[in-house]
Amino acid sequence: MRLFRWSTIFVFIILLAPFDSHAQELTADEIIAKHVGSVGKKEVREQVKTLLALGLSSFESQSPQVRGGGKGMVVSDQGNLMWAISLNSRDYPYEKIGYFKDKVSLPYISAGQRSLLGTFIIEHPRLLTEGLFGGVMSLRWPLFEMKGKTRIKSLGIKKVDGRKLYVLSYQPDGGGADEFTIKLFFDSETFAHVRSEYHREFSPANPQFGQANQLSNSEITLTETFADFKTADDITLPYTYAVEFSSNSNTSSYKTTWGIKVSQYYINQQLAADFFTFDPK
Repeated sequence: MRLFRWSTIFVFIILLAPFDSHAQELTADEIIAKHVGSVGKKEVREQVKTLLALGLSSFESQSPQVRGGGKGMVVSDQGNLMWAISLNSRDYPYEKIGYFKDKVSLPYISAGQRSLLGTFIIEHPRLLTEGLFGGVMSLRWPLFEMKGKTRIKSLGIKKVDGRKLYVLSYQPDGGGADEFTIKLFFDSETFAHVRSEYHREFSPANPQFGQANQLSNSEITLTETFADFKTADDITLPYTYAVEFSSNSNTSSYKTTWGIKVSQYYINQQLAADFFTFDPK
């Protein structure tokens, strides 16, 4: 009886194995196709010319310990992205991130000063030029229309916070520095894009990162997370968004988080011809 039980279990494991290995064998192209399909059917996506997300913003810093918040919005069309939050703080009144007419726009938060988020992006502009920042909340998301210029490789399935996610490594057209890596994460069941990681490692020979981070950091990471996906007008989008800057070194470690809780998406809103700019109108 004991031999029968163990042989039965062994056969059961063997029968399950092909399903697990098959899941690991999805190519990058297959993952991308399933992901794009999870947002909406092609004919529906192609009808979306502008996308506007409105909601409440949040901010939290560990060192010094600061919290704030206000309103937030993400607005995009095929060529432009406007990301902005208010923070109800005299020292840090807002964060504005834009990509307008093929140019990065990052206004200072005060005279000659940028936040850690602004500094990271100005140091790594491909987050904007490639359309990565904001994920599917932006119509500039590069996976919507892959043109064969970007080198993407599947890293299989990895567990993140106990959750199985497909992982793609993303290398922009023209390559990139070995010390700067980009990884995109997708839910293994729904194929929704739930996370992006932009990681930079420093060696003693590297220049230090920005004026706002003058410690000898060994690594810095910017992480975007997307959750609370809902379907409206046949388009599935995240309603909870957060971007976290973390820094680790032998001497210190800290993190800062910005967030937007979306209350409503507006599709195909008519925007003024001069809408995409931070310049006074």
